[in-house]
Amino acid sequence: MIAPETFYFKGGDKAVLLLHTFSSSPIDVHAFGEDLHEAGYTVFAPLFSGHGTEDPEDVITAGNPAIWWQDAMTAYQQLQQNGYQQITVFGESLGGIFALKLMEIFPEISGGGTISSPLFPTDKTQVNRTFVARSERWLKRQKLLESEIVKRVNWMREHITTQQDAISAYADGVRDDLASIKQPVFIAEGTADELIDPKVNEKLAETLQATTSVTLKQYEGAPHVITYSKYRHELTQDVLAFLAKLG
Repeated sequence: MIAPETFYFKGGDKAVLLLHTFSSSPIDVHAFGEDLHEAGYTVFAPLFSGHGTEDPEDVITAGNPAIWWQDAMTAYQQLQQNGYQQITVFGESLGGIFALKLMEIFPEISGGGTISSPLFPTDKTQVNRTFVARSERWLKRQKLLESEIVKRVNWMREHITTQQDAISAYADGVRDDLASIKQPVFIAEGTADELIDPKVNEKLAETLQATTSVTLKQYEGAPHVITYSKYRHELTQDVLAFLAKLG
């Protein structure tokens, strides 16, 4: 049974797995997925545990890197079980960490890539602030007592920092095994990324170039979530060109 927030567009015999960003849902990659589907690909975007709900606390209480890795692996195995033999995997931000790990663990994956993914250390202050601010706005809409709002915001401020530290530690482990990736990799960077230092994408490309073919695309003026911006069309064309080279 596919969760309501996921999407599975059946197309040709080549499948693309799309992994979404932190504290969001497949809605971020929905239009991008439609673009790839229109080009003939089967596209599957699962929902990470704790995401896609109204309550922002669910991201913290129902999810962590180990759980999200299981989500990503289960989605990949579902495509395999459905008979797809040529599978590529792309992830945006958080999703990119797991896309790369899938490529490390499963060498039969044809290729894949990352979009604005923090594989290298980067200041997460703005990520945390954005999450807390969005959570506070949601809490105020619930018409709770001010004291309750303050209590829950403080709880989230503390625990989002802990969770982001766990994500960074998990990314360190994935980064340590990058040399095992032999498949071609596509890396997208938004030069106006408002959440992380865009230079981490260049560090990733430089590291991977030692062992595999890398395509680094920089989108001048693009934000963190490129797939949900006006730069999506350019990104789509670049990804389709990358996929075409895989055969």
